[in-house]
Amino acid sequence: MTALSTEARQEIVDSLSGIGIRVYSYAPPVPSPPCVVVIPDSPWIRPTRIGSNLNYEVRWRLLLVISPRKNDAAQLDTENYVDSILDALPPNYLCTLIGQPQLTDTGAQGTVITTEINLSANMKE
Repeated sequence: MTALSTEARQEIVDSLSGIGIRVYSYAPPVPSPPCVVVIPDSPWIRPTRIGSNLNYEVRWRLLLVISPRKNDAAQLDTENYVDSILDALPPNYLCTLIGQPQLTDTGAQGTVITTEINLSANMKE
């Protein structure tokens, strides 16, 4: 049996595989832009039924990572990828929040522009 959260994560990865950027189903040591990283949100799982016919809401954060080499192009890329991501998601996923693009230091690899997209989905056994 596959966990409902694993099933949800795989649905996200599969739906985003056609938008033209790398999709990580886990947080890599160093993401390679442009990419999307699927990571658990908090709270991650909110049970609605435990036992037979397990049901719960699962929440994810999609971290869109863009190279900041040219600020105007990076802003345009961010806006276009956000629209592509929202359009590609399965219909049973709810986008609850899209954060502002921000510069994020990745250490020795430099700086990237990141945008968080918060999602939730109700999963049922």
